[in-house]
Amino acid sequence: MSIKILSLKKWLDLFDLKVITEQNFLNTYKVKSSKITNLKDKNLGKDNIKVLYTHIVINKKKYLTNLYNKSLKYNDKLNFNEITDFSLKNNKYSNYKNLIRNIYYKDILLYTKSDIKNLRPFLEVIFDLFNNKLIDYKLLTPSSLDLLKKNNFSNVLSGFYFRSSILNPVITYSLAEKYMKGTKVFTPTLGWSSYMYGFFSNDNIKEYVGTDVIKHVCNNTKKLSKKLFPNKIIDIYESPSEKLLSNKKFMNKYTNYFDIIFFSPPYFKLEMYRGKNQSTELYKNYNDWLSKYWEVTIQLCRKVLKKNGNMAYIIGDYDKNDIVKDMNNITKKYFTYIKKKKLSNKNIDFTNHKDTNEIIYFFK
Repeated sequence: MSIKILSLKKWLDLFDLKVITEQNFLNTYKVKSSKITNLKDKNLGKDNIKVLYTHIVINKKKYLTNLYNKSLKYNDKLNFNEITDFSLKNNKYSNYKNLIRNIYYKDILLYTKSDIKNLRPFLEVIFDLFNNKLIDYKLLTPSSLDLLKKNNFSNVLSGFYFRSSILNPVITYSLAEKYMKGTKVFTPTLGWSSYMYGFFSNDNIKEYVGTDVIKHVCNNTKKLSKKLFPNKIIDIYESPSEKLLSNKKFMNKYTNYFDIIFFSPPYFKLEMYRGKNQSTELYKNYNDWLSKYWEVTIQLCRKVLKKNGNMAYIIGDYDKNDIVKDMNNITKKYFTYIKKKKLSNKNIDFTNHKDTNEIIYFFK
């Protein structure tokens, strides 16, 4: 089977695009918070109702089309060799993310959750908004309504609701070009196939091995590699990374083998993915997660990396646990710390649920 690319038509087909009258909108739409209430009972005033009606009903096809063209439309003419600044800014060259966002749009926008309170998945909210006649209560706050009056509908939705993070494949392309030399790469997660896509787009990388617990991500990574990079070597495992340390076949083949290891591990429960073998499902206590997932994965990396090989990963703080310090202290038991580089992310200026200053830590 080939990779399935979501077209604009199929994207728009996911939504009810019928236009109703403003009065019908007021009479039929409801507000979703801890309970469901009628929009008409909110006493928002005619001007606010008009603004909501314009964005949610009149302009919905335009909004959805713009969203697709900006974030989901795949351009098969993109050329990584045109990149010369080797940027570590995750949102620079953002159109290079579109292939990954397209293939995994439901995983990124709907299925992945966060343990941050009242942070709903983005696609769940817009399905409610356009298909189920339900408006999330956050859209009715004074600050939100003020932004909607300034035509910031897209920014409000992007800022208030959760989307799983995607590493721009330009980052791994740039790492292989400027920061981490070698030809053979291992990643203890697949990063929605973006790690492979970026590394293999770099002529220096000849072989890629990775593991993940999500079956369709494993399958898609292999399919995408075969389609785009048929002459490169790939080996994908459907397994928790920490379990590979006791996999004799894997260890016999790959001990002291790789030049480069790179990944962005889960930040404990900031992003909770589907599947019973996810690290936060197997190890629900933070200290267990550190010892049974993180430390064992680092031990695996120590075994499979060559003596002078390089490892890097991306982490950032998000909760009461000092996760950066805790994870790095474990890594320093097995590796020598070299340096760190800021991974710049663009964020909506009125939200703070995303860490905009994630760091790439380099080890040898």
